[in-house]
Amino acid sequence: MSFTNLKNRYSQNGHLGKIHFIGIGGIGMSAIALILHKIGCQIQGSDLTQNNNTKALEALGIKCFVGHTEENITDDVVLVVKTSIVKANNPELITAKSRNIPILRRADMLVQIMAEKQGITVAGTHGKTSTTAMIAVLLESSDLDPMVINGGIINYFGSNAKFGNGKFLVAESDESDASFVDLPSFIGVVNNIEAEHLEFYGDNFELVKTYYQKYIEQIPEDGLVAMFIDDLEVKKLYQNLSGKQKNLVSLSIDNKNADYFGFNIYLTTSGLKFDVKIKSNGDVIKDIQMPTYGIHNVKNALAPVAIGIFLGLSEEQIKKGLMNYSGVKRRFTKVGEVNGITIIDDYGHHPTEIKAVFKAAREILPDHKLIAVFQPHKYSRTRDFFKEFCNSFADVDLVIIADIYSAGQDPIDDINQNTLIAGIKNIGHKNVVKLDSENDLPNLIKEHAKSGDMVICIGAGSISNWANNLPTKLKEIL
Repeated sequence: MSFTNLKNRYSQNGHLGKIHFIGIGGIGMSAIALILHKIGCQIQGSDLTQNNNTKALEALGIKCFVGHTEENITDDVVLVVKTSIVKANNPELITAKSRNIPILRRADMLVQIMAEKQGITVAGTHGKTSTTAMIAVLLESSDLDPMVINGGIINYFGSNAKFGNGKFLVAESDESDASFVDLPSFIGVVNNIEAEHLEFYGDNFELVKTYYQKYIEQIPEDGLVAMFIDDLEVKKLYQNLSGKQKNLVSLSIDNKNADYFGFNIYLTTSGLKFDVKIKSNGDVIKDIQMPTYGIHNVKNALAPVAIGIFLGLSEEQIKKGLMNYSGVKRRFTKVGEVNGITIIDDYGHHPTEIKAVFKAAREILPDHKLIAVFQPHKYSRTRDFFKEFCNSFADVDLVIIADIYSAGQDPIDDINQNTLIAGIKNIGHKNVVKLDSENDLPNLIKEHAKSGDMVICIGAGSISNWANNLPTKLKEIL
């Protein structure tokens, strides 16, 4: 597909103008910037700092400014794309408005790209990135050449985006600003629904649920909605809509009567193995294998199985696609091993995600120490899920708590590093340590870890850099 209409929309005096991304280093923004570049649009952008995403874009010839200034909105800019976290006082936003340059949200730009494809989108509080990646690898392994826009680096592609000439576009949706209801989806997935991003929804969880219903209802009758009904809120929504919407299928590892039932789940040294029973015909796909860990990945994998069947893929294609899935960067990613101490980097920042990570780690590490280094992300999230965070570390031998990564938020009274530490101790965890600085981390690990132990650095802020720097720093002192 040529995307001629899209390119012509952003031409200036017969020549392509530039599309400027505010926050181009973000994982979702960089994916869209990459796709537009591949389409043939002229792209530039800015971010507060350089990161791996901006470096990858610059390697393609895309200019990435460091810092936000009005000078970055050059004379040839014809469109500005921004994330929902960009504030009204951003100088680039102010400049664009003063010059009457159109401004789009990231999701609005995604809608324009998806208009020329059949969209497959994944929604839910957590598991979206991994599920999106699994679907993308399945379609790629089946020679369907999908276009992919994801919120994480898919190891199979070595990127968070892939330009494909096939008819499908696989994208992770974003519920943080309710924009996921606007994506033109032919196939949709709902993994779970929890009270996340309440700062956008006015602390109203009931409102959150209405948006998921809108997302499901906009899927066309000849499309498909795969819903994981072991999640209570998803189950309620499925039961409410299944009588009037015939394109829904249920996924489960607990309910044998689900349309797609995952069972015979085994943890092997090379990953997961499981079977899936298909209710419609009674068939069983046996011995599906994936080189990843954690029962949560079986839950995520049921959606691509259902989508594969819906698209007419064979059992062999489905098994091959899931076997080719080698994970997503920052999802239980091993970044080093020093003197037998394994160091893991993980993006988990919601209590459910965190518990799933540690449960998976404990399954493969039953007899050694498991150390968590946790950087809470956002004051509002820490407040909204304070009790749940405190109860997230049952499988961990030692919890190291860093200061809260603000993500641009103002502090909230009584929500801080010290109160979280006290909360974890109050529910009975004795081994909780305060991390005053990233520089103190290597010595803490040296003091508490030995060969065979695992250190998991987990969070959505700057902690990924800590994890990646830790092996080198640890080698210097061991």
